[in-house]
Amino acid sequence: MPARRAARPSEPDLAAALRGLPDGTSGDVRIVRSSSTTIRFANGRIHQPHLERSTHVSFRVEDAHRLATATGSDATDVGLRSLGTTAQALARIAPVERKFPGFKSPTGRGPGRLAFSRATAQMSPEAATRIAEEVLASAQSDAPGGRVAGVVSVGTEELRVANSEGLDRTAARSVAHASVLVQRPDLDPPVSGWSEGAHWDASRLGPARLGREAAERMPRSTPVAVPPGAYPVVLRGPAVADLLRFLSHLGFAANGEVEGWSCLARRRGKKVAPPTVTLTDDPRSRDSIPMAIDYEGTWTAATPLIEKGVARGVVTDLLSAGRLGRPLTGHAQPPEAPWGDYGPIPSNLLLAKGDASEEELVRATGKGLLVTRFHYVRVVDPGRGVITGMTRDGTYVIENGEVAGPARNLRFTESVLDAIAGITLLGKERRAYSDGGGAVTAPSIATRSFRFTSATLF
Repeated sequence: MPARRAARPSEPDLAAALRGLPDGTSGDVRIVRSSSTTIRFANGRIHQPHLERSTHVSFRVEDAHRLATATGSDATDVGLRSLGTTAQALARIAPVERKFPGFKSPTGRGPGRLAFSRATAQMSPEAATRIAEEVLASAQSDAPGGRVAGVVSVGTEELRVANSEGLDRTAARSVAHASVLVQRPDLDPPVSGWSEGAHWDASRLGPARLGREAAERMPRSTPVAVPPGAYPVVLRGPAVADLLRFLSHLGFAANGEVEGWSCLARRRGKKVAPPTVTLTDDPRSRDSIPMAIDYEGTWTAATPLIEKGVARGVVTDLLSAGRLGRPLTGHAQPPEAPWGDYGPIPSNLLLAKGDASEEELVRATGKGLLVTRFHYVRVVDPGRGVITGMTRDGTYVIENGEVAGPARNLRFTESVLDAIAGITLLGKERRAYSDGGGAVTAPSIATRSFRFTSATLF
């Protein structure tokens, strides 16, 4: 769906709200309207359909190099004036930010028509339920006796941004995502399998495939204990997506560069991975969840992060571009975002695929582990890119180039940089993974060493 400059007649007058700021004061306004239908299922039946419509407004004011943001849900002209007044009061006591370059007037041409599914954006609860029913039926057919749970969510987000320099842009994205868990809690230890996926077009989500994958990934025999240690691993797409999300936050978010804790601060322009590894942030790609503008109204564009194994620069918004003296890349997050400590972040990651099937990844690994996904991942050392978490829902031992049987779960403590540097093969199939906003689009990978620090009893 193309970005469009003209506002709908029914929308509030953002230009008037911005003109109401005192002389010498400037600002920008974001209105985010989202609509989603979420269908949850557990114990083999649909149990919690949920329909949500929400409006979120944020008004940011700059006064004498002091920035402050007020947020609310009232997108009327009266509500905007109230938010503007609150933001002005907050700006008077905010710290001085002398490198803020000011708000930008409209420049350049937009990306044109991006991938967007009106059917997905307007999908009825009944249609979303049919997707969930297909996931359920597929999983139950392939795993008799298994307990099936999961979620299907479809909807849209529309973003409008205006500022005191005359910018006024609107864009929208459609998104559908689903995850499914198949369990046998009656076994000792219990076993489970997982699958997930996302797409901007719900008709291409592949619910039957997701249910079948989760069922196939659930072990049929008792998992064996594996001692902690460093192993070659095959990481399936969900695990790779987690790895890349943390790499984007710890290595390519601008605040890490500004504050000196980025794990790639001293490695820009240097080799950090094999030449087969290319990672791009591309909010325009049909293989992601496209969006034409960022949360400051800047046009989005493809941004190289790792090119043939070489690390490139961080992404920026207005404030970080001013602080770093670097170009604006169009990666602003909402100023009030709870993850704002990272600043602007890449949120539409695409890892280039290779030509290996999963069987070939396993065969090339020889002896090691196959990991479906991670659970409860946290940062240990941002400067070295070290994270920790657990394996979940489909961990297997690889022996003699074959999957030998299920393994009990392990805790890992590993550097995302070491994992990326050790990539030996990339899968030939990739998929988008999303929680409703941006996405990570990635294949499975094989990496030569992954450090597991403790074992579990399940």
